[in-house]
Amino acid sequence: MDMQVLRERAGLSRAEVAFRLAISETSVRNWEAGRTEPTMTPKKYLDAIKLFKCTPEELAEASEKSINQRHKRKPGRPRRFPDAQVAQVSTITHIADTTAVAN
Repeated sequence: MDMQVLRERAGLSRAEVAFRLAISETSVRNWEAGRTEPTMTPKKYLDAIKLFKCTPEELAEASEKSINQRHKRKPGRPRRFPDAQVAQVSTITHIADTTAVAN
């Protein structure tokens, strides 16, 4: 079950979820499309569990499934970073190593 199925199972529209969790409808759409993962305060997390009428595990699994569908990953596989981010981290690491040797 993904985020959209979880919402539909609770009989809610995207607008209702957004209103009741005090977030934007775009955020809900992004969760369902797997573009972003839900990030919430503990209180809002509890509100979401009550709203979706699900367990914490179901909410986590639905979020993971939405992300996996978007990125066509198998559950449990680590996320792959875009090449540009990997190159950026490599450059920063190299600079840090060079600075440490110089000191």
